[in-house]
Amino acid sequence: MSDPTGNPDHSSNLHLGKFAPGADSQPRTTADETSATVIIKRAASETVKQSGAPILSRDSGPLPPQEMLGAVSYCYAKGVYSAEEIEDKMLRDPQMHDALHGEVPDADAIRRFRRLNRNAIKRTLEKAFVFLRKRQPRPAIEPLPGQPATGHSPQPVEGETTVTFARHQAEKKIDEAAFIDNMSKD
Repeated sequence: MSDPTGNPDHSSNLHLGKFAPGADSQPRTTADETSATVIIKRAASETVKQSGAPILSRDSGPLPPQEMLGAVSYCYAKGVYSAEEIEDKMLRDPQMHDALHGEVPDADAIRRFRRLNRNAIKRTLEKAFVFLRKRQPRPAIEPLPGQPATGHSPQPVEGETTVTFARHQAEKKIDEAAFIDNMSKD
């Protein structure tokens, strides 16, 4: 995730192996059910099914396009944007490394994938952000002085506000990734 200043933690293992071919796709516990990896993996699967168009991939090596979509989307959601850093995270993840026999997509393949599948990545992130936003706990509202406590909390943020928020966040993540990759090439 991020440190207290909002900067991504670049030292942590992202558990990208969950996106490797043949990785166990069923959550083992209730907590796993709402983990970021499971949410993104489901969102990527839904995106592929709903799009009707194949996810495009050239030279991504042994990582199938749907898994690449999930892995890249997951990295963006976690604040890892640089293609070089995504490649490094894949290399350092033992499950991903073993599943791909050490042949993870290189930074150029990740950049190409992002360019070819920008809309699919955006839709995947949107789906994940909508789910995460809807499951956020509702804040309790303190009654005004002299008013009785009702014990009610406001309804969760849903509908157009959530969709707008999710679209904005997804677009922001993709733009940041493109910016960082363009800066790294200069």
